[in-house]
Amino acid sequence: MRHKLSAIFYQLMAALLWAVMCFFFFQEYYPYHFFYKEQNQLFLWTGEYLSTYFYQPAWLACLVGDFLTQFYYYLFAGSTILTISLLLLMGILYLAFRQTGLKKGWAFGIAIAITTLEAVCHLRYDFRLSSTYAIIGAVLLFCTTPKKHFWTEIFAPLAYWLFGYGMWLYLILSAIKNWKWAVPASVVMLVSVYFLKGTYLLTTEQLYTYPGIGKLTTPNWYLEKLFQVDDEYYFGNWNKVVKVVEEEESPSPEMLFFYNLVKAQQVQLPEVLLHYQPNVLGTFYKIGPDTPMLTIKNMNELYYALGDMTFCERAALMACVFSPNNRNNRMIKRLAECSLIKGDTAASQKYLGLLQHTFVWRNWAKNVPKSKFYAEKARFLNQQDTISVSDNAHFIMMQLLDSNPKNEVALDYILCSTLLLKDVKSFKRDYDRYCLEHPRVRKLYQEALCIWLAASEAPQEDWQRYIKDTNVMQQFMQYNQQRGSGQFKDTYWYYYDKGKAPQI
Repeated sequence: MRHKLSAIFYQLMAALLWAVMCFFFFQEYYPYHFFYKEQNQLFLWTGEYLSTYFYQPAWLACLVGDFLTQFYYYLFAGSTILTISLLLLMGILYLAFRQTGLKKGWAFGIAIAITTLEAVCHLRYDFRLSSTYAIIGAVLLFCTTPKKHFWTEIFAPLAYWLFGYGMWLYLILSAIKNWKWAVPASVVMLVSVYFLKGTYLLTTEQLYTYPGIGKLTTPNWYLEKLFQVDDEYYFGNWNKVVKVVEEEESPSPEMLFFYNLVKAQQVQLPEVLLHYQPNVLGTFYKIGPDTPMLTIKNMNELYYALGDMTFCERAALMACVFSPNNRNNRMIKRLAECSLIKGDTAASQKYLGLLQHTFVWRNWAKNVPKSKFYAEKARFLNQQDTISVSDNAHFIMMQLLDSNPKNEVALDYILCSTLLLKDVKSFKRDYDRYCLEHPRVRKLYQEALCIWLAASEAPQEDWQRYIKDTNVMQQFMQYNQQRGSGQFKDTYWYYYDKGKAPQI
């Protein structure tokens, strides 16, 4: 008796230690994957929405998994929910293997091994919690199947309907228990799948994300860092975005995209434009069939910061289209914000009405119409003709600046974009159009103006008119005496001579 109690105690301690390690890893090293998964779904607590689950395989697993995934938004919730779910899986697997006749030690060892493999599958950004509950449900169904073996054939198709490809574990457990009845059950299952193949059979890639089957992988630290910058920007922790990017030796293009967004809204974009080469502003991106998924999902942030709500809506809708099941609560929230800024009451009520049927965003949807922030944001709306056949960012920014010359974000983006391309002629044209009355004296712009003035052999009065910083003038004279010298690496002149312009 004492030996049995001791064995149970050690197994419980091992399971507890495994759970602590699992929680610590995902919370400390992999938390932003949870936020990404939460944002890429929209779970509505309505009868009409819930009924849509009944017409797909693994509907019960999908329903439970998606319901829990919405709470990933909260700090520590993702790691907690996943760890508890995996512990539940481990416990049910242990009971199931015990029912097949395996000894306690073997049953526990196999259960912890399968649970570990399932935890590894969750390292994928597109792996759903529903997959874990597909296995939990299928194993639970096995544990509750009546002892008479003919019930296996009856419950096998039911396992597929409720828990998708988790039914394969149901059949494996049945085979271990009595292989004679597992074989006909498998035949019944395959026949069921064949006749329902139009709805139930999936592509190879879908098999890795649909409930019941996972794909083993290694931690994707690149994506986790990218998600970190993306989410910290989304949460409004801009100082953390800057800190994370500046600590990176070679920030990725996606990280630089958000870094520049922060700096532009802090009126510091010209000061940091040349810190990273090649740099990424996002103004040269085009949304099309070959555009990377993460770029599509980020573009709405650029248009939102610039102030063009029409293109922001377009980008948000495109992001929804490329989200799983065409649902993305982050994009629905952005569409609601665009409608509020534009004063489109009907559209805002539609999007806010959706969010009011969620648990996480319900209060936000009720209170956000009272916010004065969106009225302030409306001052920067594009007042020109918003019907456009092109998403040319330069044209969009010109419209925004013609509508409101005080739009500093759009102004710095249009000037910095042309400078990255080394298009000093277009830079001078835009500078004259928007900065003559209110000169935008920035070191970067002053250096670029020096190039144009020197190339055009401008008279002295033009130099005095444009160059307000005497230190820039002195440095320019020094640079011309030792052109291309590394001591001028922080200047636009050096970039103009030695840097590589982006390809568009």
